[in-house]
Amino acid sequence: MTKWHSLLLGIPALAILPLAGLANGRVTVEAESAETIEAPVVVVREAAVPDGLKYVPGAANAAYLEIPQGKGNPPDNPHGQAVLTVNVPSDGDYTLWCRVWWEDECSNSFSVKINESAPFLFGENATYKTWHWMRYPVARTVKPITLKAGTNTLTVLNREDGVRLDQVILSADRRFVPVDQEPVGVKTK
Repeated sequence: MTKWHSLLLGIPALAILPLAGLANGRVTVEAESAETIEAPVVVVREAAVPDGLKYVPGAANAAYLEIPQGKGNPPDNPHGQAVLTVNVPSDGDYTLWCRVWWEDECSNSFSVKINESAPFLFGENATYKTWHWMRYPVARTVKPITLKAGTNTLTVLNREDGVRLDQVILSADRRFVPVDQEPVGVKTK
């Protein structure tokens, strides 16, 4: 594993291990490790807060992505995205988990595109002003995300402003539920 691979994935090289029987495996990445970021999406770090913003405590690694209030909302501003690269060790069906902070009822979603799929809506729950986990698909009747082993891209797209994204998990175990900050890397159980 090269340093480049480790940086590309935003996780330590030692954490990228092949998984035998990924049925219970998952991959966790930090949102701020996105390889490309287009405004109005910004990285907010406790040690380096962009002008006009305030750091929200409780994020893993003391950093997160944010679409600042008043800066997003298509169609007025159709731009803005962050592209994460995730190395999935095995083909399979995955649940997407995102650790988010919603500002209010008009700031509680973004769109997600995985590889070349059509973007889908992520969010729209009524938990505001606290870090919490949300998943896709929400209903068990919706088919999980099918991924091939290897490099996959997850693109977070501007839909509403006042949203923050801390961590992303792709889990092959549909029973898995994250509780708080999750360790970055690959977990087999």
